Amino acid sequence: MSISSYVCPDCKAPLQQYFCESCRFEFSRVDGVPRLMSRDPRFTRTESIAGAYDSIYTVQTRVWENQGRTPEFIRFFSGFLDRFRSTRSLEIGCGEGFLLASRHNGEKFAVDLSIEAIRQARTRAEADFSLALAERLPFPADSFDLVTSVGVMEHFLDTGEALREIRRILKPGGHYVSLTHVDLTVRERLAWMITEFVFPRPRPIRLVRWLTNRLKSRVLRVRRKFPEQPIQNRYTTRGGEESLARSGFTVNTVVHRRKNPDLPLVGPSVVIYVAEKRC
Repeated sequence: MSISSYVCPDCKAPLQQYFCESCRFEFSRVDGVPRLMSRDPRFTRTESIAGAYDSIYTVQTRVWENQGRTPEFIRFFSGFLDRFRSTRSLEIGCGEGFLLASRHNGEKFAVDLSIEAIRQARTRAEADFSLALAERLPFPADSFDLVTSVGVMEHFLDTGEALREIRRILKPGGHYVSLTHVDLTVRERLAWMITEFVFPRPRPIRLVRWLTNRLKSRVLRVRRKFPEQPIQNRYTTRGGEESLARSGFTVNTVVHRRKNPDLPLVGPSVVIYVAEKRC
């Protein structure tokens, strides 16, 4: 995508050399990366959130792997995405670029709020990078076959606006594949623990490992004093699906370890939604 194909994140007019003639505003570049952020006063919090992520990616290395996005998970999720036709795809919240680097189909584009994340991502993957907000994506309508995000829906400032923007930039028949962390209901948590550790076969060793890993993760966060990610939204499994449906998507598939315990996901609260833009 050439720079002439970007649009103003607010008014959606085509940009000319990053200049919006309609808004009479020229967008800057940071270390060569276009900073196509909304100027809507409702999103002024973006500056502090971007700063928080810059701190995270400056202090930590391999942030995704520390959050359970192991090489095994990257292989699984990349293969999962390969099921969908994608001559042009976008990753929202690309982080350090591990998923981007694993994918080789079609043209790749990526946005993030953090310039530090993008600096690391572009050492791993070839893609068109820009600093942008999901609620105000700087792309024309019907631009992509596939949009994906990993651990991003819970960080949207406005879920409805972000999902409608994603739907806008998808081509008819295109897909949004989102991995999201949800809050389990008491029933869901109890059902998972019984299936995982008790029935049909008791697995005491697996239970001990699970408890140990949870304890280690908490101790590690306390000792290293890593900056916390700013979470804006809490969904249930059903609530995430309903948010997508309200924004005009058809949810085709909902995937999690409570359905398939062998999936390489970090826990039962990780859910993958496959949502389609239908005409």
